[in-house]
Amino acid sequence: MAAGSILALLFAGTLLVSGCKTTTTVDGATVPNNSGTMGVVEGDAKKRAAVRLQLATNYYTSGQIEIAIDTARRAIDLDPQSAGAHALLGLMLMDVGQVAQADASFQKAMAIDRNNPDLNNNYGWFLCQTGHERDAIAYFDRAVADRLYSSPARALQNAGICLLRVRDDAGAERYLLRALQLDATSPVAKFQLAQMYLHQRRFDRCDFYFDLLVRSTEPNAETLWLGARVAHAKSDEVTERSYNEQLQTRFPDSPQTDAMHHGRYDE
Repeated sequence: MAAGSILALLFAGTLLVSGCKTTTTVDGATVPNNSGTMGVVEGDAKKRAAVRLQLATNYYTSGQIEIAIDTARRAIDLDPQSAGAHALLGLMLMDVGQVAQADASFQKAMAIDRNNPDLNNNYGWFLCQTGHERDAIAYFDRAVADRLYSSPARALQNAGICLLRVRDDAGAERYLLRALQLDATSPVAKFQLAQMYLHQRRFDRCDFYFDLLVRSTEPNAETLWLGARVAHAKSDEVTERSYNEQLQTRFPDSPQTDAMHHGRYDE
């Protein structure tokens, strides 16, 4: 997932790491310490596992996937009942294409903390990414149903994206509109709605959500290419040329620029 892009915002959800944070040192690295104490964590395995989990999260978000996987596994060695460590390991294994191992990690996490909304959202995203879009919806719904869940809009937009993949536009529309009702700032929901309405050639609705999107986000390759595709579909050559020129100038090596050069406007 490229940083700074619309697609980067499709990350499944919040990692299961929480607590009062000070700092501590593990393996020579300074990380937040959920135990509330200072210095090298000793003694309690669960506390040491929590620090390993935070460190694994830090490595993962900075793109150091191999060391993040190793650190998450060490957290599990210290605390086999850490749902957060199993879930994080599942996300990372999914990223590196180890689908069966990722599913096993998620299943362990679910067995420990089945009602956790973040975990349900993340497992739903895993199912969506691995060809089980319909099965994923139940997990997104379970996450949204938790009244204490802090990010229900994320689960709703994930459900909408999954349904778009199986060409259930009506279901996707319901979820994406609900996501926007809960989070009017969501660029993902706006982007997906605009693109869906473009495919349907419902240009009034497409224009409405695309305008909301470009007014609230900085231009990137995805939004510029969507603008070019909308203009192309409407035979607006001037606007299409403008978007194409911006795309070429600002993101010459992007997949969207390659699609523009090959005329793949109807993808």
